[in-house]
Amino acid sequence: MTVRTGASAAISVIGEPGIGKTRLLREAVSRAEILGFRVLGARGTELEHEIPFGVVIDALDQPVGALRPDEVRDLDADALAELARLLPALARWASPLATPLQIERHRCHRALRIALRQLTSRQPVLLVLDDVHWADHASVEFIAYLLRHRVPRLALLLAHRARQLPDAYASVLAPAVYDGTLTPLELGPLTVAEAAELLPEYPLTCTELAELHAECGGNPFYLLELARARLRSGASAPPGMLTPDESGVPPAIAAALEQEVRALTPPARLLLQAAAVTGGVFDMELALAVSDLTEDESRGAVDELVRSGIVQETRAPGRLGFRHPIVRLAIYQRAGYGWRRRAHRRAAAALARRGAALPVRAHHIEYCAEVGDEQAIELLTEAGVSAAPRAPAAAARWFRAALRLLPDAAAAQRRLSLSMALADALSVTGHLGECSAVLREALALLPAGELTDRVAVMARIALTEQRLGNAAEGRRLLTAALSLTTPGSLEAAGLRLELAKNHLMMRDWQEAAAVTKAVQRSAGVRGDRRLYLVATAASAYMSSMHLGQSLVDGLTYLDEAASALDGLTDTEVAPALLDGLTDVAYTEVALERWENAVTHSERGIRLCRDTGHGRHLVELQHLQALGLMMQGRLESGLSAAATAVETALLLDNSPIVALTEATRCWLLMLLGRTTDALASGALAMRVNARMPSAMNAWHAPLVYGCALVEAGRHRQGRQELVRVAGGELHDAMFPTTMPHFYRFLVDAELALGLVEAAERTTRHVEEIVAAMPAMHMRRGDARYCRARVQSVREETRAAAASAEQAVLAYDAARTPVDAARSRVLFGHVLADLDDFASARREFDSALAAAELCGAGRVVERARAGLRRIGERHSDRSGGAVTRLGGLTERQSEIVNRVVLGRTNRQISQELYVSEKTVEAHLTRLYTKFGISSRAELAALAASERIRPHT
Repeated sequence: MTVRTGASAAISVIGEPGIGKTRLLREAVSRAEILGFRVLGARGTELEHEIPFGVVIDALDQPVGALRPDEVRDLDADALAELARLLPALARWASPLATPLQIERHRCHRALRIALRQLTSRQPVLLVLDDVHWADHASVEFIAYLLRHRVPRLALLLAHRARQLPDAYASVLAPAVYDGTLTPLELGPLTVAEAAELLPEYPLTCTELAELHAECGGNPFYLLELARARLRSGASAPPGMLTPDESGVPPAIAAALEQEVRALTPPARLLLQAAAVTGGVFDMELALAVSDLTEDESRGAVDELVRSGIVQETRAPGRLGFRHPIVRLAIYQRAGYGWRRRAHRRAAAALARRGAALPVRAHHIEYCAEVGDEQAIELLTEAGVSAAPRAPAAAARWFRAALRLLPDAAAAQRRLSLSMALADALSVTGHLGECSAVLREALALLPAGELTDRVAVMARIALTEQRLGNAAEGRRLLTAALSLTTPGSLEAAGLRLELAKNHLMMRDWQEAAAVTKAVQRSAGVRGDRRLYLVATAASAYMSSMHLGQSLVDGLTYLDEAASALDGLTDTEVAPALLDGLTDVAYTEVALERWENAVTHSERGIRLCRDTGHGRHLVELQHLQALGLMMQGRLESGLSAAATAVETALLLDNSPIVALTEATRCWLLMLLGRTTDALASGALAMRVNARMPSAMNAWHAPLVYGCALVEAGRHRQGRQELVRVAGGELHDAMFPTTMPHFYRFLVDAELALGLVEAAERTTRHVEEIVAAMPAMHMRRGDARYCRARVQSVREETRAAAASAEQAVLAYDAARTPVDAARSRVLFGHVLADLDDFASARREFDSALAAAELCGAGRVVERARAGLRRIGERHSDRSGGAVTRLGGLTERQSEIVNRVVLGRTNRQISQELYVSEKTVEAHLTRLYTKFGISSRAELAALAASERIRPHT
């Protein structure tokens, strides 16, 4: 009932073959229709499970295609382009995809979800997907997306066999069950009494019923099939005959069906076999074409099949279906290998005449083509290329099939091209072991003299092995590839820089830095500006991980690299310099250049999409999320983090999933969505446990620990933080990262009364920050920790000085949420000193900034501070109004964003106005208050803010 009023639900029905899953789904459909639900449905089939999005198309093509033109136009352009490419009913709306990158196929999932929302806006929808264990990989990815992104007024009902669920599918459904987003319902066997209710039409004595029940183990399908057989022959099944053989059909069921099939006329038997070739639910006209019956022979055969009960009418006009998937499989196996091959060939020809989609034709071609069949090779290759952007698992299958059909004499270049396409598809679906094997086969195809190509393939194998956690093998391959390059070339430099990052994986920091600097020196001597940019960016990246002079050098390198990068056109940057761009963006996050980090990340994301080179995409999406978060643009950051998570999930890369999911937890925590944050953090921890020694394995426990502390679970949060701070992950963590997270450790220790422990943590933070020149946010972290300890020790005046320094440092770093958090602390210390006017100013300023950023936890604390001093504040949606009287609402919105360090472009984006409008308002404000810069306006507003009128 709650689904009808806006909630969502997801249930999976689980059981062995024949246990009654489909019958239960039919009952659910009947009840849903009575309740006013629109029912959409489809099922996976054993013999067609490679057709991409087959289940999704069956379920959604007709209802989405029936949308009115104005409703279709209401879909955003990206979603419509994705849907038109996928759903035949929307083909007339086709336009180029926004990005063809395989690792962004979640855009297709998003588009399908938008279409479902369009349907649920009319009436609640029940989406029934049967036999999910046979669904294609692309459809299962969409099911996973739906479980993560629920649709209001949608009930999702799945059914699958428990022991036949592929590992990839189980890994999708298990987390949803764990998180409570998917409710499992496991069906058991019928009792003897229930079996009697099932078989009222069969004259069985109590003894016969008990024997039949024992034979069938209470399985309803087996009960019905063997009851029919008993009625015909009077014989029972021998022991063990209900265990499926290699074909998947229990011998007793095959024998029972054989009796039914033999009772048919020869034309009806051929038509039945043709139907089994065409599908579990099939088009009768296509089945007739495949059967190769004459017109005279086909007369009466259709009606005979329906009368037999082996096939049944469906809701779809002109389509019939087998009474059970096991029945279809038994008929298919009965037809014989040679007859099936010829039937698949006839099916492919009939579908070609109809202009059927490539995937449907490729399915039949794969089953009938012979080695050397050029038309089949071309069609399978074309199908693979077509499927690759949004269904790479299907593409991989068809590339494999095309490779199998190549004759031994086929040109090596042709085999190489197909092998590389197969490797691409395997890589983005997480099949890294097979990807590495395919790449090694491709390497063997390359002539010894093709050095450039051999180096590129060897580097790809190395990176694949590193993703598998085989850093030593990665180093061996990179070293071997480097030996084939020209010393000092861009190609050689790229490999040496990859070796430096390999050293990082092996936690050999000094060697990584030494290699990077050597490449940088070489590039400077050669005067190669592109090589120098890549090397300098890598040097900045390496330097940002260390303290002292290394950080100073890192700032210098970063300025050089960023300046050089900004001077290059997009064509010059992509794809050759995307490594350098990513290193620049990473270093900008590490060294507190938030605005530049966002700008460069966004440029990199765009270039990845424009050029089709997606290797760094998820890293750039993650860096974009971090930069936005630090700027206080929390909702935008959350959106970027969610996109990064979706990309990482499709890569099936556990360390990256854990990293991005943890950052999503961080943003949810700052937004005050505590329950969601803890769920996200727990998920990140579970994924992190799969590869606990990965390079960034410390990130998830640190963030989750902070979220626990923020939620008031101080002891558990401290355990997570201490596990990193004092455990084996400590050496892997970059020291520049520590201060920001250790603030939460201090908060937890003080909440638990561990003042001396908090003092030790604070001193450790201060020691680290002392070796971090020009890092304002980290200085703010240290002063915040010191102020917290001083406040608990009742060193109130010292605490006030430390808290004020924390505020100033965070303001200088342009991290408004941290500044607001410190203002709350400063306000409490001022209240302890009875300076209520100053305390009110700090609480009020914190509230204004936190509301503008959407930082829910800080908003709550600022309001609590105001209540402490007897002030009451109403909710505000636009931030505080400055003491600068006479401002319009728009001017107040602009001033508040200037205080938070927003650029004119960012202000224009947030307020949906042009940059010229923002500039005009600022010019008038400068004139009004006799100032000449944004800095003066921000200082005036921040220092003299008062409460708004209520």
